[in-house]
Amino acid sequence: MVPRSSVRLDSSQSRFCSSTASHLRLLAPAGCGKTLSLLYRCLEIAKRARGSERFLIVTFTKVATEELRQRLAFSPRFARIRDAVTVSTLNAYGFRRMRTQLNHTQLLTTAAQRHFAVWNQLNPIWKDREHISAAIAKNRNRTRPLMAAMDELKNLGFDHTTDSNYDLFRRRLSSLKEQCLYGHMERQLDALTKLRILDAGRSGDDESASTSVKAYYDRFFTFWRDAVLALHSQNTFTFDDQKYWCWLDLRSPGPDGRKKPSVSGAARYAHVLVDEFQDISPLDLALIRTIVERHRATLTIVGDDDQAIFEWRGASPEYILNPSLHFGRDFETHILSVNYRSPKNIVDHSQQLIKRNRNREPKQVSSVSGAAMAQIEVRRVDTIDRRLEMVSELARTAGADSIGVIGRVRSQLIPYEVYYASDGGPVRMATDLDVFASSAFEDLMRLLEIWKRGHDAQRPTRAVEDALAVCNLIKRYPLRKQDRDGLSRHLREGSHRSCSDAVTAIGDYAGAPLSGKTHDQLCELANIFVMAGTVSEAVTAVHEHFRGLRFDFEKAEDDIWYTDPPLKQLATMAAAENMDADDLIGRLDAAKERLQHWQGFEDDLDRGQEVDRPLHLMTAPRAKGKEFDTVVVLECVDGFWPHKHAKTTAEKEAERRLFYVAFTRARKRLVLLAPEEVPLSPFIGELGLPKSVLAGT
Repeated sequence: MVPRSSVRLDSSQSRFCSSTASHLRLLAPAGCGKTLSLLYRCLEIAKRARGSERFLIVTFTKVATEELRQRLAFSPRFARIRDAVTVSTLNAYGFRRMRTQLNHTQLLTTAAQRHFAVWNQLNPIWKDREHISAAIAKNRNRTRPLMAAMDELKNLGFDHTTDSNYDLFRRRLSSLKEQCLYGHMERQLDALTKLRILDAGRSGDDESASTSVKAYYDRFFTFWRDAVLALHSQNTFTFDDQKYWCWLDLRSPGPDGRKKPSVSGAARYAHVLVDEFQDISPLDLALIRTIVERHRATLTIVGDDDQAIFEWRGASPEYILNPSLHFGRDFETHILSVNYRSPKNIVDHSQQLIKRNRNREPKQVSSVSGAAMAQIEVRRVDTIDRRLEMVSELARTAGADSIGVIGRVRSQLIPYEVYYASDGGPVRMATDLDVFASSAFEDLMRLLEIWKRGHDAQRPTRAVEDALAVCNLIKRYPLRKQDRDGLSRHLREGSHRSCSDAVTAIGDYAGAPLSGKTHDQLCELANIFVMAGTVSEAVTAVHEHFRGLRFDFEKAEDDIWYTDPPLKQLATMAAAENMDADDLIGRLDAAKERLQHWQGFEDDLDRGQEVDRPLHLMTAPRAKGKEFDTVVVLECVDGFWPHKHAKTTAEKEAERRLFYVAFTRARKRLVLLAPEEVPLSPFIGELGLPKSVLAGT
């Protein structure tokens, strides 16, 4: 990669910065210098202005906010506009306004706080609603998906003040379909059906769909409207509320029907510039539109439709592709055409790939003159053990270079996390990828200790406690208190001196079935574990028979372990290295100790600070905006890229954008990794790679 020797703007950047149009759309592919262009655009406007004018730059992340503020603060060339530019995320903008309007606001930042809000603060709202109260009474953990569904309605642009009847609700649904966002509502219908708030049996025909939508409105949407008001009356807010209530407060006419005057004087922003516009949601769009209208501001939107990868959280590429449709004004379009960051062949092949998408703005992007070439490889490696070793070898020989390992889903990364952390490797990942922070990991460690002493003589009380702990984890959920008490009395009467004896005695229990498992079933499965000959066999027994530690979609919403428990990988590792229980326990303890929880993981990478140059594990959405010397893209096979659930053309194009982002993160070397005897991802064929590269498969 050739570094830019000066801050001189190229021709495409200059045309954008000097444009006299009021409303602009800048399409800025990765590495094309959009941040610099944004600030120079403000500088050019300030030079032309007769008086002092204020600018609002809206960013998508706190990292981007900080980067722009740093450039303004320390670069002499922007001294003229330093005091005229405000840089903020929409959440921060909304929160500041909320604090000026209300006293003693409570922001729900933890799962416990959100649970309390639903269970207690909203109790008067749901207690008389048959279906919601029944769902919560059956399982208190269901407060979390309820709160998530409530927030998603705000994010999708629903308004509790104007969507006040069924016809208006249906009109909003039609708008979501036009924006290709109706899939979010379908997932909500499925989620509420799973919670038994809606009736099962949706068939997909028009009559059934209409019935489900009406039931959703009657049973949940009307509850949502009342719940939104109830939380607001108690000054309690979620993260999405920061934008939601700011939007309602700013718009004219407001919820009270009164028309609000335009902002004027020193408080007015004459120009609004929005970065990463491809990532905005319907709520973001509504708030931006309201800010622009109230301030009578010009609008500049900046982004790249080819990097629109956050549709899963409500973003839509339609907004950047058709801004005039959503703002009611014409936009002059500019495209940055030179990539200053990526190697030439990365740019060329990625352009061949992304041009396959039809729903995009055509662009002609090239690398900077003299750009280096990256080493691109397609590697076929048959087993997970060999793939782990291969990536380990890359890490050992990388020297000072950084390595990014990118997966399509989080579960692909877990074996690598366990392997490298337990081996003392310099691995870092975001905290939501850390299985060692899981409560299930602590349960596994306890099981290993129990297995290790399973045949040893010990106090009867300890033997009974161990046997009950094993039973608790064989089941999906622990024994009910009455079952536990009955089984405990039976085992204590036998005065068993080892866990293995106590487990065997479970077969003699004559009490009632143990909430879903007979005593014979518990006895059989517990014995398979306790009687295992090696620690590898014991972990395999846990993998195969212990439902409390196996894949569980509902638990996975709160705990990464349950997305894809790494038990099989641990068993393989223990067998390969002939470990005993102490070896495995010691290694896992060391892994947990060594794994550094780096809260600033994304922030530091975005600033180019690769602390200790470790191996970085991340999903493709987290990789956006980052770059590494070497990048390994995992499981480059059909079914992952694109994901097997992508059926429609729009869904497959979204998958292609995600692969495009992963592919363009490498500075020097890119390895596309896949198992043998599995069809490669069709995206690899679309890259137009040389035959010599593909021959390596």
